[in-house]
Amino acid sequence: MTYLIAEVFISPLTNAIIPPFTSKVGKVLVLSKKVTISPLKKGGEYLIKYSKLPRFMEVEGGEVYSFEVGGKREDVIEALSDISDRVVFNTKWEVVDVELREVKYELREKIDVVVKTPALIIDPLMKSKRKRFTNFFAFTFAVNFMDHLGLTREEYKKMIIELEEKVTEEPSKVSYVTVIYAGKEIVGLVGELRYRVKKADDRILGAIENAIAKGIGSSRKNGFGRVEVR
Repeated sequence: MTYLIAEVFISPLTNAIIPPFTSKVGKVLVLSKKVTISPLKKGGEYLIKYSKLPRFMEVEGGEVYSFEVGGKREDVIEALSDISDRVVFNTKWEVVDVELREVKYELREKIDVVVKTPALIIDPLMKSKRKRFTNFFAFTFAVNFMDHLGLTREEYKKMIIELEEKVTEEPSKVSYVTVIYAGKEIVGLVGELRYRVKKADDRILGAIENAIAKGIGSSRKNGFGRVEVR
């Protein structure tokens, strides 16, 4: 399976006030529900205000920002075919350029995962609104294995012990941040997660490429859990 990431460059016609978690802009410009949308970026950094208060952000008219669209090749191409200039937060956003890149990752003994937007780690053992605050590999990449392999939660639960035998956690740098999204206070994981692969497996490679394209954890379509894997 081939995954793509499209970086869409856009520019607002006038100054505008936008929410502290800025993925809403890209979600209005890209209507597809099959792909994930990142928060806005500027200078390579995601534009997010970390706070328990709704501290809004301002974008400048004429400046160029970007956001990422990630997913299966066919889903990304389909999503881009419908993208167009639209009015979001009281200003018109023009599409300036689009850059496509194919996700390719070489599985090695060490995996470093930099979590760049708050990740909301699900509980793969049982359906729950409560998130798991952990770097446990089988939990961190649970949605990626299920998405990539087309597994149900019950089917994936049977894989967890097998994954534990193939990948172990290394000392990681983890912290937790708070952001306001859709008027709600959300706490997510950020930092650098490190793993060691004891036995290579194509399913692990596929899940990691899925994570690079689409993010980890829940609410990936809203821009949570964007990662860089080294």
